[in-house]
Amino acid sequence: MSMMQSVMRRLVTLTVKSQLNPRVPVTTQRKRLDLLRFTPMPGGIKESHTELAAIPTRRLTPTPCYGAILYLHGGAYCTGSPDSHREMVGRIARTTEREAFILDYRLAPEAPYPAALDDALAAYTDLLSRHQDIVIMGDSAGGGLAMALAEAISKTDYAQPNAMVLMSPWCDLTCSGPTIESNRRIDPMLHPSWLTSSAEMYAADIPKSTPGLSPLFGDMSGYPRTLIQVGSDEILLSDSTRAETAMKEAGVDVTLQISEGMWHVFQFHAAFLKSSKKAVYRIGEFLRQ
Repeated sequence: MSMMQSVMRRLVTLTVKSQLNPRVPVTTQRKRLDLLRFTPMPGGIKESHTELAAIPTRRLTPTPCYGAILYLHGGAYCTGSPDSHREMVGRIARTTEREAFILDYRLAPEAPYPAALDDALAAYTDLLSRHQDIVIMGDSAGGGLAMALAEAISKTDYAQPNAMVLMSPWCDLTCSGPTIESNRRIDPMLHPSWLTSSAEMYAADIPKSTPGLSPLFGDMSGYPRTLIQVGSDEILLSDSTRAETAMKEAGVDVTLQISEGMWHVFQFHAAFLKSSKKAVYRIGEFLRQ
């Protein structure tokens, strides 16, 4: 592990893990995550505000630009926003040469399931009127939401997405994966109690094994080609490995990339860490195939 990686790992534990805690009010978590809006946007990106299906959306446009990304941010369905994710998604937009739309979908507990999925599907159908070549992408809960969206789209007559990219997807809200416990002590960012608390708020009275909540248990046969990236040291590692297995069994063209020694959504640190920068580059490589 490089010195910079070691420093960043410690910083993540001190500044993020301490906040992603069920004892910290959700409103406070949101405010602190949104401080990431002060992170400088990568050069070559035009940032603007728009709407998809009347839902506030952040639009990040690189030059050149050859397609679109519908981006679903993470935050356990209760936190996160276009503000918290703009820098990372801007870097991905520039690398992939695709215009990114970060959807400000409704959050729990104010708007439990299926609000986020309803927003995502409405936004996708609206985006189809602007772009023919669309990739759906998400991190953490946004990755799980992207999977649920892919299944929902596959059951309609809408044009299908070109591809799907998932970064550390949280796709099992029952939190039954083996690494939830086996990686608990080495994960520098997430604690199981935060996930279970967030799952309760988003699911409300719906069983957490419902495919719209936990797409790991859904029908993946209609998925587009998919890239999954995950860190070896995160408690959600087994969500990604089980998703890969299930997708292969469903006949999906899926690629899983596990980055050794890395943590949850480590792509956030592409400005500082070689492993993170490489992961973003590999997203671009995958989408150019």
